[in-house]
Amino acid sequence: MTNSINEADTPPIEDKGGLGFIVKRRFAPLFILLQSGTFNDSALKNALIALITFGGIAFLSDLPSAIRVPVATLIFTGPFTLICPIAGQISDKFDRGIVLRWVKRFEILIMCIAALGFWLVDVRILALALGLMGAQSGFFSPTKNAVLPQWLTPKELIRGNALLNGFVFVMVLVGQVVATYLVLTEGGPKMVAGMLLIFALIGWIASEFCPPAPAPTPELKINFEPISATFTALSHALKAPTVLRPMLGIAWFYGLSTVFVTTFPDYVATVMGYDFSVLIVILVLSTLSILLGSLIVMFVGNMKIWGPEAVRLSALGITGVMIFIGLVYLLPSPTHNGDRLGTAADFLANPHTPAFLGAVLLSSVCNGLFVVPLQAMAQRRADPKIRARLMSAGAVLLNLFVNITTFGLIGLALLRLPPKSPFLMVIVGSAIVAAYAIYRSVKPVEHKIYVS
Repeated sequence: MTNSINEADTPPIEDKGGLGFIVKRRFAPLFILLQSGTFNDSALKNALIALITFGGIAFLSDLPSAIRVPVATLIFTGPFTLICPIAGQISDKFDRGIVLRWVKRFEILIMCIAALGFWLVDVRILALALGLMGAQSGFFSPTKNAVLPQWLTPKELIRGNALLNGFVFVMVLVGQVVATYLVLTEGGPKMVAGMLLIFALIGWIASEFCPPAPAPTPELKINFEPISATFTALSHALKAPTVLRPMLGIAWFYGLSTVFVTTFPDYVATVMGYDFSVLIVILVLSTLSILLGSLIVMFVGNMKIWGPEAVRLSALGITGVMIFIGLVYLLPSPTHNGDRLGTAADFLANPHTPAFLGAVLLSSVCNGLFVVPLQAMAQRRADPKIRARLMSAGAVLLNLFVNITTFGLIGLALLRLPPKSPFLMVIVGSAIVAAYAIYRSVKPVEHKIYVS
């Protein structure tokens, strides 16, 4: 294994391996603007879904409810996928700190459009804002992943990813719960509108404190045609298999996350027979469990027992996901059979709940163990000269997996397969990934690591 210092990266920072970087300019502003943007992504999408599902707003009303939500998800992921390859080029050509500032400025404009949609309760304007937010996130994702190895040292990289991504899931949940609750109350859409604008302003202010991140290839000629740009980015990834492999693992993580986020609301209501309070209980505890898994990686990921780049910890994580989701599939669900939907109290009193909930939460902890090391692997292995383009290829793969699993869920719904079929899809996919991860943890490959 060799180390290479590329002059395109920022000057080396003393690597003490601690947590002092959390309050530095090279991390704190990025943390704040990522979390504020994540909140807005989640709040906008879930408020729109709540208006469609519970608010009586017409949107593809001829389709079953199990299909309308995945379609709304595609409004976000479609523009994301098209923009990412172009954004990767821009982030390799221009200073990434400046790119982050312009991305957050654009978010304020999008939130103004969303605020108008909520003010008028117009689903068409909200769908437009959601699509624009997908495009904006497409710019942000490769830039964020490319700039981390410039601002963080190798020992800090795993810890930084653990903090960023662990709290991302918390903000996704907070945005979902707050927006879903508020948008269905009297005057709620206007409160959601104000909230989105406030968080957009917080993100923009944080972005103004980001330090410089010099462009590695300022001479790059940008290809603005999204299809050919996508194939070019993917070709870069195919030529860097040691970067491609962890990116595929990350893509699978987001694919299986999509299964749960999309499936559980309908599963809890129509199969298990509980109201929204039970969904909140499961989502809150699952999110905190992913955060716990991420924090475990932050504290133990650099220990030698887990091998180089914590590859064994990641393999342990995906194996745990396979095992515990297998238990969710095999164990009886804690169903409620009353004349009304059961409450959280009914759910917690059900004798099948401890085993069911325990399996769900342990799978969430294992998800955190699985994905955080992979993110650091992809970032540090990527050649700085094309790092953002490689990260954009990873984002394309991520959304490809999300879209494939989304269409898979639509297919399962149309075929009227058993309600637990989505869990089986997760088990099979995770088993394949786990087998390869275990193999690589036993027989690692030689690769170059680029450090600042």
